[in-house]
Amino acid sequence: MRSICLVILSIFILSSVIYAQEAIRIHPRKATMAVRINPEAPKIDGILDDEIWHKAPSSGEFLQRDPKEGEPPSEETKVQIGYDDDAIYFGITCYDREPDKIIARMSRRDGWTESDMVSVNLDAYHDHQTGNWFCVNAAGVLNDGQMFNDGWEDSSWNGVWEAKTSINKEGWCAEYKIPYHVLRFSEKEEYTWGMNIIRRICRKDEMDLWTLVTKKDNGWISNFGHIEGIRGINPPNHLEFAPFAVGSSAIESDADKNDLFSSAGLDMRYGITSNVSLNVTVNPDFGQIEADPAELNLSVFETYLKEKRPFFIEGSTIFASPSPEMPKAAGVPGLFYSRRIGRQPGMFAIPEGSQVVGQPKATTILSAAKLSGKTEKKTAFGILNAVTANEYADIESKYIDTLTGIEQTRREEFRIEPMTNFFVGRVQQDILKKSNVGATLTAVNRDDASPSYAGDMDAYFKFGKRDYSLYTRLAGSQTGESNDRKSGYDAFIYLSKFSGVLGGQLFLNARSPEFDVNDLGFMDRADIVHTGLHLKADTQKPHWLIQRASANFNAWGGWNYDGVNLRKGINFNTWSELRSPSPIRFYFASIDREFETLDDMETRGGPLMLRPSHITYEFGTGTDGRKPISFELFGGGMRDDKGLNSHFGFHLGMNINLASGMQLGFGPGSNFGTNFAQWIKNVDDDGDGNNDHYVFGELKDRVVDFTTRLDISFTTNASLQLYIQPFIAVGDYSNFKELARPKSYEFIKYNNIGENPDFHDRSLRSNLVFRWEYRPGSTLFLVWSQSRSASFEDANHSLDFSDIKGSFSDNGKNVFLAKLSYWLGI
Repeated sequence: MRSICLVILSIFILSSVIYAQEAIRIHPRKATMAVRINPEAPKIDGILDDEIWHKAPSSGEFLQRDPKEGEPPSEETKVQIGYDDDAIYFGITCYDREPDKIIARMSRRDGWTESDMVSVNLDAYHDHQTGNWFCVNAAGVLNDGQMFNDGWEDSSWNGVWEAKTSINKEGWCAEYKIPYHVLRFSEKEEYTWGMNIIRRICRKDEMDLWTLVTKKDNGWISNFGHIEGIRGINPPNHLEFAPFAVGSSAIESDADKNDLFSSAGLDMRYGITSNVSLNVTVNPDFGQIEADPAELNLSVFETYLKEKRPFFIEGSTIFASPSPEMPKAAGVPGLFYSRRIGRQPGMFAIPEGSQVVGQPKATTILSAAKLSGKTEKKTAFGILNAVTANEYADIESKYIDTLTGIEQTRREEFRIEPMTNFFVGRVQQDILKKSNVGATLTAVNRDDASPSYAGDMDAYFKFGKRDYSLYTRLAGSQTGESNDRKSGYDAFIYLSKFSGVLGGQLFLNARSPEFDVNDLGFMDRADIVHTGLHLKADTQKPHWLIQRASANFNAWGGWNYDGVNLRKGINFNTWSELRSPSPIRFYFASIDREFETLDDMETRGGPLMLRPSHITYEFGTGTDGRKPISFELFGGGMRDDKGLNSHFGFHLGMNINLASGMQLGFGPGSNFGTNFAQWIKNVDDDGDGNNDHYVFGELKDRVVDFTTRLDISFTTNASLQLYIQPFIAVGDYSNFKELARPKSYEFIKYNNIGENPDFHDRSLRSNLVFRWEYRPGSTLFLVWSQSRSASFEDANHSLDFSDIKGSFSDNGKNVFLAKLSYWLGI
């Protein structure tokens, strides 16, 4: 299989050279004019009665993308644009012959609801690669984000801009003010910006575009139309301050104490030029951030957690190479994983015989700075540096008093995390109109510990009328002590075609045994050559009840550097989005066939172990989210050929629109399975440093969680959110055994198991957050968070829903927090 994939890869590379020589077809661009405002800027109230809207030319002629691609829209839309020295303004009129049927649902900012909306997409650099979107729904709720690599999205970005809406007898209107400091562009005498406007008519499930980008087109930003006529503006260097103050009280249910805490910090952004900015945070606080969901992970690999902290997620796209989704989809290591900064401390192990009685859950970030931008020559760059503090644990140890001979307890502080400096830098140059090359460098330097470094060079090419793309990367790492430095490499090539009816992708990844980026990046394993092929067929036009559908075939294989076959399988999956009036909104199904291979990690450093052939399946379906009540059901499972291992799980989601601005979501889920050989421990009988037994047990595990969310929006700027997750995991081990011989799935009985590995754990994590943006960019947070947990040594192997009730009364911590920030732009 490896040889076949290499031959195919060679053919694709040869084709890419031929296609790269073709001239990219340039379509005539739709254009509209912006008019300078004189003398007064419009009042942003959603009513288009200001002078500029009486004289600015209007542009319309939208076309449908859904449901009837290329046809005129069912309702007319008009766009007008004005500008002054501070901002660009949009007046959008959404005509509707049935204005009483306009759906205007309230939600928190950046929250998604089924609603009528318009979105302004701008490519202010006019590089056909990057941009921002500014969306407002008919209720006046704002939603914004960044775009990069001609269509990838980062919805975590938030800018300080304004938009208001109003509903009238002719439909509804949206009025925008987007200050220049929110955008990034190179200064010129006269500007041409890329633009597209999207309108959604919710009740008709209709999406209309000012410039149509069809489903056959590859790319998004590169197909935009133009705004012309902006000239003579001189955006000043812009300085934004956001000082904040925090006060909190932490109450532990199993301790007679109440910890009071207060602090202050500062977030700052300075627009050095109109296309380069500096972000700085001092003593950042993330107390309003929702807790990570609980899970049961018994695998050898770490769980990847999403970033939720504003400083790290805003503008993070520059550090992707070329995007976080593409490498992750093929299992490619990411050199920058921001969750490493401020992680749970624990680099230094506590002394043997000591016990931890208290330690911080996160490492304090003293300060962080980020410089990013893009030059006139279309060179994008980003530099991030962060410093974290020493962290200490309170530990207890026993000793014998030499004078009395009585055992005493000593309590002291022990450093578990050193002061650390984290650095990441990236530069990326646009070439050949729609392609780019880039390089990344990361460094971690710790007090009293060895440093680590990583870097890469990458290239992303689009060719063949932008239908094909080729991404390649060569990365290296260096870790370890100065007298035993370890260096490794990771090479990756990825060819794809996603436009049109037929497409697919092919990748090859070679990762040396000593490659390691986990100090500041994220990777599952080293020592692997991994290759895969994906073929897909999409519908481009609606058929009967199907709006769109896709069928996909995948095949993959993997070997370590000793030539051991670690992965080998095929997959078939299909999904469909159905048209109204079908009660089902979507469905998908997927089935994997994994063939028998060897596993070099299951014994945790021991011999190779056979991995049995098995089938994995997944399915999902959901109803129309525009209805007052909608459902989603996801499930899946696994079973090996001999029936020794099996697993099944499901997640049921129910969303209820109680009223405009009030949504309730339930997400009960459960997993249960039987693992014939779950690793428990390795045993060294004779103390020679080599393990003599690799101990496993048969495990029956059951997991239940009942995640609930409630969102209440009082206004477009004030909201209350509740997140609560009771979580229970029960595991029953039996038939303890050890691996009989290498490269087998055969075992012999093992009697000296020692401590019972059974578990019965439960937890409760919740956040109640009141958020009020009392002026643009300035917010007040009031937060109540809970973290409760309990473990039962005498494990009760039955699992019932009384555990959910019990999780609310387990010992834990309640934190009450108030955070006030004030945004000031100069």
